[in-house]
Amino acid sequence: MTSRATQTTSSASPSIPKVFRYVEWLSLGIPALRMLFPMLYEPLAYDVNSGDFLVFGVLGIFAILSLRFPIDRPMWQRRLYIWFEIGCLLATRVFSHWGFDLLLWLVFAKSFFLLSRREGIVTILIAGVAWQVAIAHYFAQLFTQPEVMQAQMEALETVPISIQVADIVLNSTTVFIAANSLIILLCLTIISERKSRQRETALAQEVELLAADLERNRIARDIHDSLGHTLTSLDVQIELAQRLYERGSSQAQQALDTSKVLASQSLQEVRRSVTTMRQEAFDLENALHQLLEPFRRDACLTVKSHLDLPSLPLQTSHQLYCMIKEALENIRKHSQAQSVHMMGKIIEDCVILSLEDDGIGFNSNQFTAGFGLQGMRERCQLIGGQIIIDSLPGRGTTIQITVSR
Repeated sequence: MTSRATQTTSSASPSIPKVFRYVEWLSLGIPALRMLFPMLYEPLAYDVNSGDFLVFGVLGIFAILSLRFPIDRPMWQRRLYIWFEIGCLLATRVFSHWGFDLLLWLVFAKSFFLLSRREGIVTILIAGVAWQVAIAHYFAQLFTQPEVMQAQMEALETVPISIQVADIVLNSTTVFIAANSLIILLCLTIISERKSRQRETALAQEVELLAADLERNRIARDIHDSLGHTLTSLDVQIELAQRLYERGSSQAQQALDTSKVLASQSLQEVRRSVTTMRQEAFDLENALHQLLEPFRRDACLTVKSHLDLPSLPLQTSHQLYCMIKEALENIRKHSQAQSVHMMGKIIEDCVILSLEDDGIGFNSNQFTAGFGLQGMRERCQLIGGQIIIDSLPGRGTTIQITVSR
């Protein structure tokens, strides 16, 4: 679910290169129309100069460069891309009356995505100073033209040209600093948000992989603790029935009956697994009675059970069932017991399940490498319970599991 949601969000939002491309085309289209309109409306009255050719050339260059956003190119190519565009804009600022401030701010925004954060800020500072110098140079040249000076004399303008140029540059610098500060903060916010989304996506993928590993481990435990044991017992009983049949023994029928019970139990294990995955009800008490059924058919084994269990969450019931089944299989295979006693009761807010046999026992203080007992402990941890395995050689084994209701 997480990965699908992430993919939907990513596909729904346009990519950064496309956003820059569309904004750049809009920024190029407006000045191009402003230049073309007087040429088409009054072609004879419009005086085309070298500055206009330069502007058209710069607009064409930007239109071509907008088709490629070199975010996946080497760093030197990114630097060349940024500074080439800045150089083209500086040229139009110096040699024509056109000032593409919007395009310059767009290039500054690009620099944060193509360069490092520090290099992007340095690029803005250097280019900003050069841009203000170009503005000062342009207006200084403008006020030195004869027609401009004549207009000032006719208007009795007494303010010196140097002060007028300084005032224009100061106003331009103020606006420039405010706009660039806004661009820097906006770009840093966007970059920070993108990194957060990337970390969120990576974390979601790690969680998905971890969930898959946990599910594989759960399936491995289920196969070992439930269906694996039952099929092993079924194979042993069928082999025993074959040998008894070859000898003509009357006990072959009993082995076949036990095999039939184990086959039915295997089918129930498969159904129980499907029930667990579908989140349906699971009767733990009834399932435990069914686990004891093959043991009751053994004439050499006395089986007692006293179960009074409440309704428990599905996960808790499932894990308790698998632990008791593992313990019963260990009794059948290793204990050589003559009696088995299972008890389930409620004490205050806890459910206690215990299984006791009078078999040969084992030293529970020694490390056991078997997967079965370790799997029982892992299952108990999953449901926040406590398991106590008490056994000594020659004194049988008692297993007690305590979980909260």
